[in-house]
Amino acid sequence: MIFKSFLLEKDLSLIDNYRLILFYGENIGLKDEFKINLKKKFSDYEHILFDQDEIIKNEKLLYDQINNVSMFNDSKVIFVNEISEKLLPKIEDIIEKMPDHIRLLLFAQNLDKKSKIRSTLEKSKKAGIIPCYQDNHRTLSEYIKEKLKNYSGVSQNLTNLLISNSGLDRKVLYYELEKIKSLFQSKKIEEEKVLDLLNEESNLNFEDLRDSCLEGNAEKLNKNLGAFTLSNENIYFYLNSLNQRVQKLLMLIKQNEKDKNINAALENLKPKVFWKDKPIMLRQAKKWDYTKLKKVKRIILKTEVGMKTKMNNYNSVVLKNLLIKIFSIANSTS
Repeated sequence: MIFKSFLLEKDLSLIDNYRLILFYGENIGLKDEFKINLKKKFSDYEHILFDQDEIIKNEKLLYDQINNVSMFNDSKVIFVNEISEKLLPKIEDIIEKMPDHIRLLLFAQNLDKKSKIRSTLEKSKKAGIIPCYQDNHRTLSEYIKEKLKNYSGVSQNLTNLLISNSGLDRKVLYYELEKIKSLFQSKKIEEEKVLDLLNEESNLNFEDLRDSCLEGNAEKLNKNLGAFTLSNENIYFYLNSLNQRVQKLLMLIKQNEKDKNINAALENLKPKVFWKDKPIMLRQAKKWDYTKLKKVKRIILKTEVGMKTKMNNYNSVVLKNLLIKIFSIANSTS
């Protein structure tokens, strides 16, 4: 069964009858929000997280998690990230055998109409399919309207400004809206204060810091670390900016496997890379392979979880150490 993502955003109960659910598409922010909301929906379940690579390396891993009953909780939600056609044989084997107490949630990048795993699950009566297409101005306008529905002062000008500042990236917009909610607890939004909050110049400075880190450029990194003050208030924006660039590089490397030409791969990426970022990404791509980038993704996730758990005033120091660690991985040989 194929579901429209905007309907599922409003009512997650639509997928209650499905044990296996596939989310695919280019909209990383939308998929991440589904993950957050699904964890809340299944808060009484045991949560298990895998990358596809872990399941491929260990033949029994997925089967064991599906078939073995936990001592503490009978019900499980299994999240599997970055799936591809490689997982199809396992999916075909388990889809008809899924126990009632298991939810298997699969997340993939864009799967075109030729994708075997997509077509297999679309034909199955046991699976729910949710395409997560890239946002546009209209969908993000609706998103802002929904998120700030209890707030006054949400003008069209402010909406346009927030969308422009996000670069049509839902995840960036999500963090901006969270900051706005935190600032205006009276639920009366003042546009001038929002302009100060967005602080575009500060954000651009962090991009310089992020890019010098991922380029493995010691001179630039030292210069930017000295010139830029990391703000605890913007810490999740920084993490998201870093994570998004790592994800883009992962997509670029995978695209390059198809095109066998890094410049062509860069041109074929969706959403399109901004022209100013192209030479930067090409320099970064020379430093990275798929394995190292996946390692960095896991480190960023672990860092974000740690920050949200501990909630201390030293997150800027943690982020600085993270950047230095990523710089070291960029320059490592393995």
